[in-house]
Amino acid sequence: MAHDDRTDDGTPARRAGSGPGRPPRRPSRRPIDATARARIGQELQRHYGHVLALPIPDHFRALLDDLAEGADRETSR
Repeated sequence: MAHDDRTDDGTPARRAGSGPGRPPRRPSRRPIDATARARIGQELQRHYGHVLALPIPDHFRALLDDLAEGADRETSR
């Protein structure tokens, strides 16, 4: 650590996002271009396509229906 990275009393300086309880800072990310997005989407569909063909369990279907019913009531106000 260089001398510039120390506080007045000589202890190491803390950097933003490096203290306890804080997640580490991530480097900025570049946006994903359309070609890469399309390729990722195709690979996800190929890999998980069988899941889309499975039937939705009855209890989950009931929850979805309840949510849709509540959303319909909200939009009709």
